[in-house]
Amino acid sequence: MASSQIQVNLENSQIDYIVKGQVDGLDGKMLYMYDYDNNKTIDSTLVANGIFQFKGSYERPAYVRIENGRNYANCVLDSLVVIDFDTHLPSSGSNLTNKFLELFSEEQKMEDELEKFGDELRSHGFEQPELGEIYSHLFYKLRPKRLLIYKQAIADNPNGIGEYGVMHFGSFVGLTPEEWEEMYESIPLYLKDKSQTERFNKRFTALRNAMPGKPFIDFDAKTVDGKDVKLSDYVGKGKYVLLDFWASWCGPCKKEAEETLRPIYEKYKDDERFMILGVVTWDNHDRTMAAIEKLKYPWPQIIDTGQTPMKLYGFDGIPMIILIGPDGTILERELRGCRLISTVDEILKPAK
Repeated sequence: MASSQIQVNLENSQIDYIVKGQVDGLDGKMLYMYDYDNNKTIDSTLVANGIFQFKGSYERPAYVRIENGRNYANCVLDSLVVIDFDTHLPSSGSNLTNKFLELFSEEQKMEDELEKFGDELRSHGFEQPELGEIYSHLFYKLRPKRLLIYKQAIADNPNGIGEYGVMHFGSFVGLTPEEWEEMYESIPLYLKDKSQTERFNKRFTALRNAMPGKPFIDFDAKTVDGKDVKLSDYVGKGKYVLLDFWASWCGPCKKEAEETLRPIYEKYKDDERFMILGVVTWDNHDRTMAAIEKLKYPWPQIIDTGQTPMKLYGFDGIPMIILIGPDGTILERELRGCRLISTVDEILKPAK
């Protein structure tokens, strides 16, 4: 048997763990431990005198979340993990914990560099949208190194560290189907079997079918007054259509709508070549209706779509803003902020 296969079998096995630490303000309350891969509750423990300890066995050294309300921390199950709720990470522990902290440290160096760069730009008087445009140059310069860190974590760790790598690689901003597929070809069997890997695989398969240049994908919905409609009742009808996928619980969605979509609407509301269509997804009907009443967006909304648009268009986070051409072809996706404004301005500029 190959040594790599032996290593997989050794690390993909039951682990006896101790996870302990201190936390303020939770005396007499329970902390819960969840498996990130399948959302399974692994363990629970009572906080007493600011101290807690989980002790038990689990099927594998998984990447887990420990939480009570807004108090949370992430770690990989290990023979010993000491949690720091202030940093939301382990402060120390055994071998796997040390490897996890080394990985996180490499990531943090790039986060610190980006934060420092942003502060420097602001200190020189840069504001949006110029600040975002300049900042994005450094982000994309660091992008290959960031992805390489996750790839290495995946290749070297058939355990919770590899699971962490898959989670962060698969959810990386702007990751393409080609980048995912290249990584997936070399992913260890241990990680291919995990739920989050299968979820990402389905998402990137859908994303490949919903990239710019592909035709829009139809789905059922309802209007605010309860009428059954389809997306095809709005798109492919000779107009540019900006699809805004949002939900009542999504703060960034509301911010994007107020700061970007509303000004775009006011600028082009009388342009017959263009419309904005809100698509409420992943939401509760009553909360949706309350939000629409409160926010009073002036563009039309279709609702009660569940998670169907997310599955069809290959995204798992909102806001997601997609531009559809007059003939129903997807032109752009993941539009935000200044890029969204400049894209709409470009397609609607007067013909020379």
